[in-house]
Amino acid sequence: MPFVTVKTNGFSNDVNVSEKLANVVADALGKPVSYVCAEVKYSENLAFGGSKQSKGAWIELASIGFRNKQAVVDVLTDFAVENFGVERSLVCIALTDLPASDVAHGGHLFG
Repeated sequence: MPFVTVKTNGFSNDVNVSEKLANVVADALGKPVSYVCAEVKYSENLAFGGSKQSKGAWIELASIGFRNKQAVVDVLTDFAVENFGVERSLVCIALTDLPASDVAHGGHLFG
């Protein structure tokens, strides 16, 4: 079950941006979107490169396995730039590979 959170001082007027993020992550990982949990948090208090004026995004993605980490990073970076108007060089991403035995969905462990 992938969990993705975007924290940004950029902005999107798209009320469906979390749903779009969930679909992008599902496609990138080759997993059903029904397993994806996506959240977008906006904060004017985020500072990238030492400045709140610099627009960036901090993205955390945890999943059971990754097909191709670089492809996932590329997709998430493009998504942040296109949807939040942030600078590509200020998109920071943390990927966490979770053991299936530590992840549950609907009350059932995956491993």
